[in-house]
Amino acid sequence: MRVLIASTFVPFIKGGGTKIVEDLHRELLRRGFESDTVLIPFYSAWPEIASQTAALRLLDLTESAGNKIDRLITIRTPSYAIRHPNKVAWFIHHHREAYDLWNTKWCGIPDNEVGRHHRDMMRRSDEVFLRECQKVFTNSKVVANRVLEFNGIRPEEVLYPPLNHDHLFRPGPFGDYILYVSRLTQLKRQDLAIEALKYTDPAVKLVMVGTGDVMGYGQTLEDHAHDAGVAGRIHFTEWISEEQKAELTAGCCGALYLAFDEDSYGYSTLEAFHAHKPVITLTDSGGSLEVVQDGHNGYVCEPEPRALAEAMNRLWNDRTTAKKMGENAHATLERHGIHWDRVIEKLTS
Repeated sequence: MRVLIASTFVPFIKGGGTKIVEDLHRELLRRGFESDTVLIPFYSAWPEIASQTAALRLLDLTESAGNKIDRLITIRTPSYAIRHPNKVAWFIHHHREAYDLWNTKWCGIPDNEVGRHHRDMMRRSDEVFLRECQKVFTNSKVVANRVLEFNGIRPEEVLYPPLNHDHLFRPGPFGDYILYVSRLTQLKRQDLAIEALKYTDPAVKLVMVGTGDVMGYGQTLEDHAHDAGVAGRIHFTEWISEEQKAELTAGCCGALYLAFDEDSYGYSTLEAFHAHKPVITLTDSGGSLEVVQDGHNGYVCEPEPRALAEAMNRLWNDRTTAKKMGENAHATLERHGIHWDRVIEKLTS
């Protein structure tokens, strides 16, 4: 079976959208499928999205060099605009500024005649092209609910993205730092972790891994840490290898995932669970709430500094409970069926 994976990407930005393509491609090959990928540069500035979507629509991937492509799997918006008679979508998120982030502080589209016109074009084109798909899967219940609410389409089911290098993430000692791995962006709320550190036990340390998706945002966070008086307790590092990340995860006391109404649980949550480590998330963090249960495999707290600091202190000061929650975190993977055999079966059947 010839399977082609198509997705859009932002050049020089690494994130979940590129990782899921790489991992799916690798897993298809391991199972004997003939597989390849098509990655299309896509500039996410709202005035440019309509014309780029129209350009994607001109692309027909039914055949390649005279050979039939049996299945097209689309990932990142709006790759499902590509033409193919047997395409399925593993839909990971909308262009959220035109959807759930509309009229919030994270929305850059103006609420005027022009902005609303572009918003409506995005919503309408998503609805039209997603309806062409034989099946629509999502990466979380959060995203499934958005597709139903905004586009009137009920997705087939949720396929949680597994890790590809899960063998790297292993248990280790509960060390002297809490880990936060994520792109550095306002939606991931690293600034909240910095503020919370002011109210934790002075011994609590934070390791923050990631690169800003906006030029200079990493330096903004470092300046924030300095102004808050906690710079000496935070170690910032840019993207590192999977092996280095696994080593940091094995040695942490626990992990943070603080994104606002996130599309999925975040790979860092999954990595922590594979390493038998609990995760702290927030009551409005979206997809992570589908797997993190307060007091069972981590803590769920209100999105404000003192509440987050209290959760960090509890994790830090009670290692016995943290280890028990870490074991529960690992067991969560099987309970939710987070493995590649299930994903491949659903996407290719």
